[in-house]
Amino acid sequence: MNQNFADFVAPARSETRWWKVLLTLIVWFAGYFIFSTIFFAVMSLVVVIPGIEDAAQGKFTTPISVYLLLMTFMIWMGVFWISVWAFHKRGMASLLGGPSGRFLRCFGVAVLMSAVFLVATQTLLPSDDRIVENIAFERWLGLLPLGLFLMLVQVSAEEILFRGYLQQQLAAWINNRLFYMVVPSIIFGCAHFSGELGTDVGIMIVVATGLLGLFLADLTYRTGNLGAAIGVHFANNFGAMFYISYQEQISGLARYVAPDYFDQPELLAAAAKTMLISSIIMFSIYFAIMEWRARR
Repeated sequence: MNQNFADFVAPARSETRWWKVLLTLIVWFAGYFIFSTIFFAVMSLVVVIPGIEDAAQGKFTTPISVYLLLMTFMIWMGVFWISVWAFHKRGMASLLGGPSGRFLRCFGVAVLMSAVFLVATQTLLPSDDRIVENIAFERWLGLLPLGLFLMLVQVSAEEILFRGYLQQQLAAWINNRLFYMVVPSIIFGCAHFSGELGTDVGIMIVVATGLLGLFLADLTYRTGNLGAAIGVHFANNFGAMFYISYQEQISGLARYVAPDYFDQPELLAAAAKTMLISSIIMFSIYFAIMEWRARR
């Protein structure tokens, strides 16, 4: 365990009782589910907003419905903070890692490098996908500031749970890098399963997302904070939610969409397979290079 990660894990070493961690997660999940359900119910009854009905049914095809989806992660963050404080007497800063200057630097570099990679793959690699405009550029720019803020909340909430709390706590219990990196990544991948896309597609997305989680876990291990993980996650979600959406269910804020993929399980399966193969290759190269550098 390197010194950066040892410092990151240190706040979790005060709690070694597994049942207390489990209780924290149960209280968080129950609170998030209950308050999110209430949130959508109240919004659909009290406020007349286009797309609110779709959002309540799990379809986010309008800007407001995507806003509402992302707003639930403010509930996620709030309930999780209360749960961690109640059972561990720890604040959010202990889950983010520090110091703040290094955290922000890791976040900025990760966003920049991920953005370059996404632009290169979207514009330079040959593709015969039919991409059409979903939102006019001027309107999209106007929708973007609030959307980006809410998406930052979303990815931060997920990273604080999976690469912050879980990875810290597992590392405090068992000093085995494979254990405390792989277990949260498996849970992270399974949390993204969607039966609506078909079992084959759902499983491939779980595996690809799990690999992404492993990549983010390794970034956290090497940097000792969540800055880089949040930055990569942010750029990844921007590409899928704000730039080109291949899934109609979450296309409300996308600049472009690929309509041929909507409700076409066979096309989604092919795309998921391609994503899985490319993820395996990319992450294998990354791990090989980083391990080689670490052992020089």
